[in-house]
Amino acid sequence: MQTRVDERLRSEATTHALRFGCEDCAHYAEDRGACGNGYPVSAHRGIDLAQVERIEFCKEFELV
Repeated sequence: MQTRVDERLRSEATTHALRFGCEDCAHYAEDRGACGNGYPVSAHRGIDLAQVERIEFCKEFELV
């Protein structure tokens, strides 16, 4: 799901420590740098909310 990044999202992400990237997902295989379910990871890794206008949330994300 793609979401527009605005100042409200940036603020709430900081305030509530929002996690949405592969690095924080239970399915992410860090040793391989890949999703354990086989989904592409490039759109979900290393996201800096201060630098982007849109982010893509993964439907398989599960917080570690």
